[in-house]
Amino acid sequence: MGFPLAIGLVVVLGSLLVLWARSDREATSAPRVGDHWHSAYDVYVCDDFRSKIVIETDPNGIHTHSDGIIHIHPFNKLASGQDATMGQFFNAFGGRIDDDSVVLDTGEALLAGADCNGQPTVVKVGRFDADDMERDPEVLTEDLANVRFLKDREAFTVALVPADVEPPAPRPERLTFLDVVNPRALTSDPSAPVPTTGE
Repeated sequence: MGFPLAIGLVVVLGSLLVLWARSDREATSAPRVGDHWHSAYDVYVCDDFRSKIVIETDPNGIHTHSDGIIHIHPFNKLASGQDATMGQFFNAFGGRIDDDSVVLDTGEALLAGADCNGQPTVVKVGRFDADDMERDPEVLTEDLANVRFLKDREAFTVALVPADVEPPAPRPERLTFLDVVNPRALTSDPSAPVPTTGE
């Protein structure tokens, strides 16, 4: 009996060690606490762009300064590595993004299925490379809250469009500001409370 129990214990401890190592690696993968990345973003509904998000609260380190830029500099593990996501950005200002809806800082809820020139809409996120805008974007339609920020100088369009319409690139002025943003001139308050936004 001792030998099978010892083997079982080794298997259990080995599995726990693998899970712990994977969790720790994901928590410390980029962006890490202390990194400072920037991504341009835009919100596009049917055939029109929406205004910039103006709420700047930032409990964990992913926020905007009313400038059309997502500032990604994690204060803690809640916004680093695998947790540096589009959902974290929306949650910071009291909004929400999922596969069926987007809630903006104004409280406006954009719902999949809404009419766009006679066609129902779906929620999509287009990921662009700000340094190579000629490259085709990655278009995501599932698990949108967990869309990760993968590197500095990405560009995103959160879009509510018909299924056969691709998200357009963010407006040129967003990309222009991305080129001139100075991280040392922009500050945020990690202790600011998260606002609540009704649907």
